[in-house]
Amino acid sequence: MALATATETAPKRLNKKRKATHAIRREEKLTLENKVAELEAALAEIKCRALLSQGHAAESCRETAVENAVLRECIQDHHMAIAHVQALVCGPPLHDASGVRPMEAKICLSADRVERRRVLHGLRRAKLRRVKGFLHERSYGMKTNTSCFQEERYESVEGDYFITRFEITPLRGVQGGVRAVFEAVLQAAVNIEIIISETSGNITVREDDDMYDDSVSQMRLVSETKQGVLVENNLVHFSEYLQGKCGSDGDGDYAVSALDFVDEDMLYPYRPLERIRRDATTAMLLTSYREPRSTRGREQSKNEGEVVVVVTRWSRVRICHTEMDVSRKVLQELRANCVRSQDTFMNCVQEALGLSVDTA
Repeated sequence: MALATATETAPKRLNKKRKATHAIRREEKLTLENKVAELEAALAEIKCRALLSQGHAAESCRETAVENAVLRECIQDHHMAIAHVQALVCGPPLHDASGVRPMEAKICLSADRVERRRVLHGLRRAKLRRVKGFLHERSYGMKTNTSCFQEERYESVEGDYFITRFEITPLRGVQGGVRAVFEAVLQAAVNIEIIISETSGNITVREDDDMYDDSVSQMRLVSETKQGVLVENNLVHFSEYLQGKCGSDGDGDYAVSALDFVDEDMLYPYRPLERIRRDATTAMLLTSYREPRSTRGREQSKNEGEVVVVVTRWSRVRICHTEMDVSRKVLQELRANCVRSQDTFMNCVQEALGLSVDTA
């Protein structure tokens, strides 16, 4: 009985279940595959480093070269598109509209001198207002502390020859600010026939004496070339100087002037059978700003710094087509003289101010 009890109370033997062989092999395979993947990644990195260090990454260089070539081509296409737009803006459409004046106000004068003065003084305010508006739009977004110069020369379908300029000239070292530059401009306008004579070598005389005042004046000029060809101008100059009316940070003054040609003049009629007609239109605005000086860390007040006067100027000269028997050489010389006269005008202004002139 005791034996039976001992047998019944003895613990049962647990049989551990063995893992299947195929499961073991699958786990080993996964482990090896992961190890192989790690080794392959490490090998690829080592190869890449070796290629770069030895300078053999030729494929990468070729890909970079292709990308650069594509970028250059895109940039060239962009430049072509811009050139096309410029051609549309400055090409035939503009040349066909050459007769349009940005500050247009047709000037017709009678033979009566009192009436002539009344008409010109009546045009002055509107003319100067258009000049200010035109130059504001023409210089929109442009820096005034650096020089800018643009010029275009072309012949219209009617045979007229045009010289159009736009320039921004900051004048440093001017004693007297805007007022001094304005007076120098008036002086150059009064002596315009001398300027033309000096630049062209042709004798130029003033046929009229209608210098009414600084705000309005008429200039009837006749030049004779070395070949004996006569060239005529009939121009009116309008100007205005305002003190403390400019919102810039300069001296607060500004001046504006306009030069335009007379369309019809009963007292001084054009003579197309005897003279070549030369028209001119000019818009000029004088403003100023203060250029900071070095203060070595000290805060500079708004009233410190050098006053720089900025001359913003647009001009167009037209040599009208003539039926006179004039050689091509004479016409080319006349065109070149017009270009030089424009340069000389601004040079005279700077010389009157005691500034150096760039003769290059």
